[in-house]
Amino acid sequence: MRYRKLGRTGLQCSEIGLGAAQIGNRAVPEKTAERVLRTALEVGINFIDTAAMYGESETRIGRYLPRDSDGVIVATKCGDYEVMEDGTPRIVVDYSPSCILRTVDESRRRLDRDVLDIVQFHGLPRGGYDPEAAFDALLEAKSRGWARFVGVSDDGPAAAEEARRRPLDTQELTYNILYQEADRELLPALGERGMGVIVKRPIANAAYLSAERPAAGFGESWDLAHRLGLRELAGEIPLVEFALRFTLSRTDVSTAIVGTIDPRHLQTNALISDGSPLPADALARIKEAYDARLRR
Repeated sequence: MRYRKLGRTGLQCSEIGLGAAQIGNRAVPEKTAERVLRTALEVGINFIDTAAMYGESETRIGRYLPRDSDGVIVATKCGDYEVMEDGTPRIVVDYSPSCILRTVDESRRRLDRDVLDIVQFHGLPRGGYDPEAAFDALLEAKSRGWARFVGVSDDGPAAAEEARRRPLDTQELTYNILYQEADRELLPALGERGMGVIVKRPIANAAYLSAERPAAGFGESWDLAHRLGLRELAGEIPLVEFALRFTLSRTDVSTAIVGTIDPRHLQTNALISDGSPLPADALARIKEAYDARLRR
């Protein structure tokens, strides 16, 4: 596993991280969650991405990754969180200052960490809440010593504008071979500020592996893969490897987080972290195909 600087934070993070949303699913057995987290450490992954809304994810990370785990970086999110009502989970969106601080404090407890490595908004403040007050509360969590670094998980021009305006440390965003919009405005804005770049969906949920268009969920990604001619572009390289190498070919990407509950996927992904980006001619073909797709 190779490691990259997380912007100006000074943290060294594995260039492939673990998205821990799926291990928060209560239908996933405890042993499976533990095995996934242990395997992540064994293959050199030291960046774990979670959120207050991911079910049992924070609790399981706190249970199976001791606070003294050497070099492990845990990034969580606030602004929304899960509550159980009559045994049914419900997501609450609340960007009020009091709720932001309470959620961060509860994440500290669930993750069994006095100081959280990274806390990010799960999207820009919405739902009628005052964004100024919300960001002030996020920064207060940092000033209280509850979080070492803070940021936002969101995409688009509005996210770029907030990155330019506020003293944030990290940004989580979508960037992959099918969705490259971030390289127009958001990634340049983050580069200007020296912020750490955390990429979600780096393999576009691998919808292109399906022989038929998914009935729901990732149908758009499947369509885009076919319009792009992904299989033809990849040639002999397996599609997931090709997509992940594309994302990691950008030197301004700090870490690319992949979600899974299959330890074998972690082991396979870790092998892609070998310092071999896609060749320049392959990247040029991808850009040409992507630009042509956008013009249709």
